[in-house]
Amino acid sequence: MKYSIVTKKDDNCDIIADKIKKELDFEYDEKNPELVICVGGDGTTLSAIHKYTDILEKLYFISFNAGHLGFFSSFENNEFDEFIEYIKKGEFTYDNLNLIKYKIDTLSNESHEGYALNEVTIVNPRRTLILDAYINNQHFEHYRGTGMCVSTAVGSTGYNKSLHGAVVLPSVEVFQMTEIASINSNLYHTLSSPLILSKNDVIKLTSEWNKELFITSDSMSLSFKDFKSLEIGLSDKKARLINRNIDYIERIKKNFI
Repeated sequence: MKYSIVTKKDDNCDIIADKIKKELDFEYDEKNPELVICVGGDGTTLSAIHKYTDILEKLYFISFNAGHLGFFSSFENNEFDEFIEYIKKGEFTYDNLNLIKYKIDTLSNESHEGYALNEVTIVNPRRTLILDAYINNQHFEHYRGTGMCVSTAVGSTGYNKSLHGAVVLPSVEVFQMTEIASINSNLYHTLSSPLILSKNDVIKLTSEWNKELFITSDSMSLSFKDFKSLEIGLSDKKARLINRNIDYIERIKKNFI
């Protein structure tokens, strides 16, 4: 089996990565691995999935928690020997995690496309963000506030949860749109609740008022001064994240209850 390692880039994680290389007699291949070992926290796992987005269908990801938040991790820092033995055995159980795909169009006729495992957000921290939201090309709402968060099922336990969005099991092929600090008064009205959409639905957010704003994809951020529209839907791409037979409900309980 060919493997690669993605680390958090600190001294402790580098030490763990060196130990893994000494213990595994598999071929190390940075460009075409079959197994990607993530050493760090959830941010490291997200970075690894973004690094290998083009070949996700060929890969398994396994996360060793050497960071703070380890929602994606099946092994903790004190389980190194068990971690190595599990990899050597090679009998993996995993979750198939849907990614969302987004497309950004600008007024200068440029397009930017990408994927996210957790969420895509659109925000303007400097002034009220004004958006028109469309669902399947049908106008849904005229929004004023800080921004919007569009999350996957697995991403529902991330930023979306802090916005009081619904927690969704990853076995359900849906995504959701959750408002970030919307303005609601006698003059302005929004849904003010998370909206869960199916794999066949597409969200489009446009603005004629806010040309300068920020769009994030997981841990990556892009700034625009000529924004036109953002289109988001559920992708066919899936990330195979090894779960070590840890039930997803147990994972939620472990991290939040």
